[in-house]
Amino acid sequence: MSTAGSFERHTDGFHQRRVFLPVVATTLAVTATALVVSAPESVSLAVVVLTVALLGIPHGAVDHLAAAALGGPFDTSSRRRFTRSYVLVMLGVGLVWLVAPTLALIGFLALSVHHFGQSDLAYLNLPFGRGVAVQWSRGLLLVGLPLVAHLESVSPVIQRLGGGDPASWAWLADWWILWSAALVTQHLVVGWVVAHGVVDRTTPAREAIAIAALTALFLAADPLIGFAVYFGLWHSLAHLFVLGDLLGKEPSPVRSVARLAAPLSAVSLLGIVAVVVATAATSRTDLIVPLTFVFVSMLTLPHMLVVERIWSAHTVHPAPTRVPDTSVELLPRKE
Repeated sequence: MSTAGSFERHTDGFHQRRVFLPVVATTLAVTATALVVSAPESVSLAVVVLTVALLGIPHGAVDHLAAAALGGPFDTSSRRRFTRSYVLVMLGVGLVWLVAPTLALIGFLALSVHHFGQSDLAYLNLPFGRGVAVQWSRGLLLVGLPLVAHLESVSPVIQRLGGGDPASWAWLADWWILWSAALVTQHLVVGWVVAHGVVDRTTPAREAIAIAALTALFLAADPLIGFAVYFGLWHSLAHLFVLGDLLGKEPSPVRSVARLAAPLSAVSLLGIVAVVVATAATSRTDLIVPLTFVFVSMLTLPHMLVVERIWSAHTVHPAPTRVPDTSVELLPRKE
């Protein structure tokens, strides 16, 4: 298992042609299909639940191993401490959903903007200011475009999560085309501004392809299917390659990490199955998506804290020369 000190090379597994091109091709195929065929709601629900279960959950199910690789030796006491911290953070997020759902929704959207943007573009290894700017710009595109471009279908879910009815907001609903164009344009502008800081000159072209493919997907496809394709094939798959690098799993990092994630993934999968069965038994299938998103949000915050440590150990912030802390907590202790 690798340590933070050895995790300094460029993590580019996802961006290899043999991985990136099939992901783009699949995204374009889903987009083309969506332009011809309208997916029934049951199909959209099945796609998003399966994606979260098969790719979304596994990409966070080895957070304990990632934290151990970054923090030093992995022993029983540190695992207990990590698990306790992880569960407490999840329960805290769940409590916020219970007492202040609107605040929880706003917080989840903001965290998603940061997390998705960072996961997509932290590999560029840009200086802090330009890096944060382009990551948040990407996150705004990824989170904002599916919402704005499909207000009518997204609004009922947002209402159930405590966010009101965006479809009734005239300033948004009447100008959704302009808002959609603004979300795409702002990312193109920010990307162009920071592109001169990218060493590899093939990277801007690859990112332009990614922006075009994801924009087309989010505009054409059902928002649930669009989210599932991005979350599974772009976000989760890319993170599995990062984990494979961190944990020293070569030459088949995704397969190796998936095997390591299997036990905890199975537990989480049972939880999702229980939600689906319970909502179907009570004839409240309309709650499947909101409850799935609440569950994902509960996992997102502790997972993000681990991801922050992963990218802090990357080349943007080279690992210190001192002996690493042997604890396995969500965030490093202050000196």
